[in-house]
Amino acid sequence: MTFKQWLNDCDILVSNKIGLGIDCLPDANWRDMYDDGIEPSLAIDDAYNDYWSDELPEELWYGE
Repeated sequence: MTFKQWLNDCDILVSNKIGLGIDCLPDANWRDMYDDGIEPSLAIDDAYNDYWSDELPEELWYGE
């Protein structure tokens, strides 16, 4: 999978989860996660924990 395809998968997952795309959120280090071989579902959780947790409440992200 190319980086562009991988990033699109991350965008779709985030969009399905919270209704916003990754471009609407603070930047995450996507290229490093891709290069490290992290699956998109794990990458978006890493992005939430590392970059977005101050912006998005846990209840929205985890659906609690």
